[in-house]
Amino acid sequence: MDRPGIVHACTAAALEAGRRIRETVHGMHPLERGRASTSILKPTAGYGARRVDAAAEDVGIVHLERLSRDIGLPIDLLVDPRNGTAHRIGRGGPPVVWACMDAIDGTVKVAGLGEPSSSRVRVANDGGWAAAFAFTAPTDKRLEDLVIADFTVAIVVDGNPTTYRSYPQDLVARPGKRGLETVEVTDGVERRVFTGSSTTLGQSFVFLDVFQAYDHATRREGDEALGVALYRLLTDRHGGGAFDVLRQYANLSALPRVLLGWREAPVWIESQGAAYLVVNENLANLIPAVPLVAGAGGISVDFAGRPLGLRRLVDGRTSIVHAANEPICRQVLALIASAQPTAAT
Repeated sequence: MDRPGIVHACTAAALEAGRRIRETVHGMHPLERGRASTSILKPTAGYGARRVDAAAEDVGIVHLERLSRDIGLPIDLLVDPRNGTAHRIGRGGPPVVWACMDAIDGTVKVAGLGEPSSSRVRVANDGGWAAAFAFTAPTDKRLEDLVIADFTVAIVVDGNPTTYRSYPQDLVARPGKRGLETVEVTDGVERRVFTGSSTTLGQSFVFLDVFQAYDHATRREGDEALGVALYRLLTDRHGGGAFDVLRQYANLSALPRVLLGWREAPVWIESQGAAYLVVNENLANLIPAVPLVAGAGGISVDFAGRPLGLRRLVDGRTSIVHAANEPICRQVLALIASAQPTAAT
């Protein structure tokens, strides 16, 4: 199969898998979702390893197995790039197609926040979550040589879409004639999506996630203080900050809500969000997000301004900015430098 055919096959398989995952999740009894369960991507039981995750992962694996047969190539599914682990699907190779899958981005939103109970489950309120996939072209690269930019196809399927859309829902990023392009495919009709054109931070929303700044196992020294300083600076709309600061658990679900919109006649319906900052972001979010943002005209850098596409997977987490455009990116990086001049990672 030629490269365009592989891109199409990966896209179709991931969209079908994501939508089937959505059906599976909404078809499960809420109490059943929260039962402790291990899986390929979450082999260690713990707070984040729930039955709903395992069920969604099973759906994703079935579709990846079928995809491997269709394209005639093995798929290496990332498990933990930091320690070099992956799950092989199919036979043969090299070359292989590397894949990233987050079957449920936002598990606790569908499995329940807090310890499971026999009579109650805390799932009411913000229901935003997503299923996400990303793929490389066929490659001979080993895991230790992969960079984020090697993943040129990304798919995010909204897990709990709204009836009346104010943001793009099911998204595909893929190579186009002029580089990566991101399209919405919610209704089966492709619509290009874009980041906003505003260059004034004080007239824009900003997403700020410092949730992982408090993770003792992965945070860097100074992350907690940096998150607090960034919030203080960003909330001062009259002193160089943003119009407002947003926060939502499940970053891949939040990304299209915050950063993406449409540019279609007679009126562009642009996102009010211009920047998306995460302290200590994880790879499962980064790998699909970077091509999605690039294909919509945005920019993705670390807190030192280095392009995230060049970052090796084995280097793991880092703090990041997705910006709508270059002027916004410069303003945000200046705030980061002001918050903590030594924050570069």
